[in-house]
Amino acid sequence: MYATKNPSLLSATLIAIATTIGVSSSLMPAKAGTIRSDRSDWEYRSLANNFSSVGYLSARNNSSGWGCSGTLIAQRFVLTAAHCVENSSTGWMNQGTFWLGNQGYSVNLVGANTDWFNSGRDLGSGVDLAILSLSQNVWNANPAMLYDGRDEDLKMGTYVGYGATGNGDTGYYYYDYNKRAGQNTIGIGTRLGWSDRTLVSDFDDPRTAQWNEPLSQPRNLEYQLAPGDSGGGLFIDGRLAGVHSFISSTDGNTNSSYRDSSASVRVSSWTSWIRGAANYLAQWTGQPTPPIASSGGTTSNGEGWNRQAEAPLAPQYDWFDDQVFVNFITDVDFAQHDPGKPVDPTPATTPEPSALLGLMALFGWMKLRKRER
Repeated sequence: MYATKNPSLLSATLIAIATTIGVSSSLMPAKAGTIRSDRSDWEYRSLANNFSSVGYLSARNNSSGWGCSGTLIAQRFVLTAAHCVENSSTGWMNQGTFWLGNQGYSVNLVGANTDWFNSGRDLGSGVDLAILSLSQNVWNANPAMLYDGRDEDLKMGTYVGYGATGNGDTGYYYYDYNKRAGQNTIGIGTRLGWSDRTLVSDFDDPRTAQWNEPLSQPRNLEYQLAPGDSGGGLFIDGRLAGVHSFISSTDGNTNSSYRDSSASVRVSSWTSWIRGAANYLAQWTGQPTPPIASSGGTTSNGEGWNRQAEAPLAPQYDWFDDQVFVNFITDVDFAQHDPGKPVDPTPATTPEPSALLGLMALFGWMKLRKRER
């Protein structure tokens, strides 16, 4: 969810969830997501300790800086939201640092889903997805396993991220760059009128919950996404099932208060694209095919647990390595580069336009490398 919104991209009640950082003295540091008004913040921070794969993404270009979340899916690869790699006002990121605990890893390559651009950056379409390549292997956290089952509907999910915080009565109102996690009952996006490539939930007030509604069953640590959570992970049975994308409201005030809704891109709709994108980016840097594990759920209700190693909850700093800059790689139908996909024996003929763009990008990058040498 952007702190500064572009009306041409977003409706009045549909808001993407990145947040601008380091550009205003009045901007307070960021907590993650809004919580139940009758629960302690400590409980949500404690739950976040179980998800070491979720980190904080610092991004900037020559004009501005902003923050998001992301999830480590292989030693050098992070899954995040496509809207996290650009600022709607100032353009693409040219530097990025992915923080896990107190360790920062520089971003060197980005591959965003081509359908994000083809759809006109339509949040409700479930295409808000990007892969980040890091300049070195991550050593202080375990990669998340992807959820590839198609049975997510009405299971319990756990949201994890670095968004703004508050509670259901106040909505979000301040930041401190700490990670939080909370729970909700997850539905397929069509329940709320969006694509089936999204997973959704609503923020239930336990005092007024409609117990006959499938999504209106308040969880012990009920949670709502907020600015800064974008790109973070939605987990079912301890597996990465969604990538945080946007929030919406029905009261015209999209502030992550009770009755607002959260939506994430559905990972099970994109497993081949995710593996293919990571494999394609690995080839650019001469790395081997990254192992990205996936499986279906282990329970009928999503409350299974696959505990990951803990990571320290140290403050996150906006540090960038001035020797590392981001190269954007065109999505040349990344799904076709999934190492687990059967190889088509038919020789290729005329390249599609997206492939031509990819070849042009490769040629330009090779020329740049030659000049640098």
